[in-house]
Amino acid sequence: WLQSLKRSRSTTKTIRDVLGNFSVAISILVFSGIAAIWRDEVEIAWLEVEDEFRPTWTNPSTTQARPWVISPFGINKDFPIWAIFLMAVPALGLTVLGFLDQNLTTIIVNRPASGLKKPVGYHLDLFVCAICIYPVCAFLGLPFPHNSTAPSLIHQMSLTTFETVPMPGGGTRQVVSKVAEQRVTNLTIHVLIGLSLAVGSVVSNVPKAVTFGVFLVMGFSSLSGNQLFERVWLWTVWDRSAYPRFRFVTKVPYKSLHKYTMIQFACFIVLYILTSVSAVAVVFPFFMASLVFVRKSLRWVFTQEELAELD
Repeated sequence: WLQSLKRSRSTTKTIRDVLGNFSVAISILVFSGIAAIWRDEVEIAWLEVEDEFRPTWTNPSTTQARPWVISPFGINKDFPIWAIFLMAVPALGLTVLGFLDQNLTTIIVNRPASGLKKPVGYHLDLFVCAICIYPVCAFLGLPFPHNSTAPSLIHQMSLTTFETVPMPGGGTRQVVSKVAEQRVTNLTIHVLIGLSLAVGSVVSNVPKAVTFGVFLVMGFSSLSGNQLFERVWLWTVWDRSAYPRFRFVTKVPYKSLHKYTMIQFACFIVLYILTSVSAVAVVFPFFMASLVFVRKSLRWVFTQEELAELD
C-alpha cells in the first residue's frame, strides 16, 4: 500500500517518495512494534541471533565453537585424502548452481526492458569473487556469495522511475523512464548488513513472520515484467481478442506461444519440487545445468523468430 502511494496524488511528492521508498523498513518497524505489545501473552517465533560474534557451529567433541580458520586436513582427526577428491562431486554441483545463479541474475537485471545504460561485466564479478572473496570464505568455512535474483530485482526497481504508456489495441503498461545507476546504495546496503552483527539484540525483536512477509512481497514484486508469468496469466483469458497487446502476443502464433509457456512452466514446477523436497535437492544444480540443453533442443520445435520473441 505504501509503495502504491508513489503513483497516487495524496499528500506531497516528497512524502509519497519517502513512504514508498522506505515502505519495507516502515512495515518491519510497525509490525515488530505491534508484536512486541503481546510478546508476553502470545507465543511468537522471533529471529534467533547469537549474542556473541563467533562461529555458530559447535564441535560435539569439545562442546566449543569451531575455530575461525578451517583446516583442510581435519579438526578432530586427519581428513582422508580420498575424501577431498570425493567432495569434488557435490562441490561441482554447487559451483554450477552459483555460476548459473550469478549469471542468470545478471542477465535478468541487464535485460533491455530494464533501461540500463552502463555496460555489464558478466564474468568480471565472478573473477573478483574468485580472486578476493572465495579464498577467504574457504579458509573461514563460509558460504560462497553470489547474486540473488529477488533482492537484486527489488533493488533495481527501487532505483527505477516508471511511466505508464498505452499499448496498441488497448490497455496500458509500465515502462522504464530512467534508472539511477550508481554504486552508493549497493555499498551502503552491505555496510549496514555488516553492522547488523553489532545490534543482534535489536534484530532479535523482529518476528519471523515479519521477515517471511518481506520475502513474500519481494518475490511477488520481482514478478512485475516477468514474461513467463505474463504468458501464464493469458491462460485465464479465454477470449483471444482480449489479450493484452504485448509484443510476443502480436508476433508469435497463439499455439506456439502457449506451447512454449507450458514447457517453461513445467521446468519451473520441477525446479520448485527439487528445492522443496530435501531428499532430491542435491539434483537441483544439475537440473539447472540441463536446462541449457533443453533450451537448445527447442530450436527443433519453434522457429528462430519465435524463440527470439519468447526468450
